[in-house]
Amino acid sequence: MHLKFYIIYTPNSFSKLKLAINSLLLNTDYHFILVANGLEYIEFCEIQDFISNNKRLDIIDLPGNVTIPHGTALNHLFNISSSDYFCFMDSDIFAFKDFSEQLNQLVKENDVVSSCKPLEWLRKKSPKGYRGHCTVSPSGKNIAMTYFAVYKRDKVRPVLNKYGISFERYMRKSQIPEKAMSVLSEPDKHTNKFNTAKLLNILQAYDGVKFAYKEFDGLVHLGGVSRYSEHTIQGTRNINKSNPVAVDRVATRYYFHNLLENIKNNCYELPDLSLNDTALENHVIETSHELILLKKSIVEAKTCH
Repeated sequence: MHLKFYIIYTPNSFSKLKLAINSLLLNTDYHFILVANGLEYIEFCEIQDFISNNKRLDIIDLPGNVTIPHGTALNHLFNISSSDYFCFMDSDIFAFKDFSEQLNQLVKENDVVSSCKPLEWLRKKSPKGYRGHCTVSPSGKNIAMTYFAVYKRDKVRPVLNKYGISFERYMRKSQIPEKAMSVLSEPDKHTNKFNTAKLLNILQAYDGVKFAYKEFDGLVHLGGVSRYSEHTIQGTRNINKSNPVAVDRVATRYYFHNLLENIKNNCYELPDLSLNDTALENHVIETSHELILLKKSIVEAKTCH
């Protein structure tokens, strides 16, 4: 199946996430369009150099000189693309084996396919609602995540036009068209906060669109690594000292930021890690070893060629 995935890069993230796109190239036959979202000229040129000798890679520079919200970027990419499938994934998703056969089959059978919950959510029960990791609405209708998704284009455009909406987040009632709110059941309009593409999802569900969510063996989403900054990490850690789950999430992102920096520099030492959630900590360590083995295998493959 000929799928092209958009991967959006925010500032200062590409160099440490080269391993991710290399892993996708190694383990699939898909095409990838690397999207510069507010990058400085030097980082944009780095991506240009990276894609120059690979026919399965392309680049798009989003208009403007600032980083725009994820939903805004998706709107732009959807409007300039023309493929039968609109596909995108986060930049910190890694492929440790070929998952394409499973994905291709699901895409054939469904209108929207999503995957790749961040590591911190994989071992937890996913609540109903419209947060990023939710895959079921309050009333029990299937919806999608925007970490990794494939949409059939002919199932998206009619809903966008019918209700006058987009892939954006909707965080206040005043932002939501009345026509959109009027079709929702009481459980499904329990909140006026819809994360990126969630309002689109629930309205698609009401229009009979078929959703599928599946975690693919060998496809891992670290979660939040591309948005790392020391200021954000320290601020979140200080605010959420009384919330162990929030502290673990911050610590995990900080850890993977440092690990990927190490791997980029061919240093294979694991950073210090101490989480409240032992199962998550074990999962993070297991993933770390897989990332190191992945880097070594890619280096060896390049050496052989």
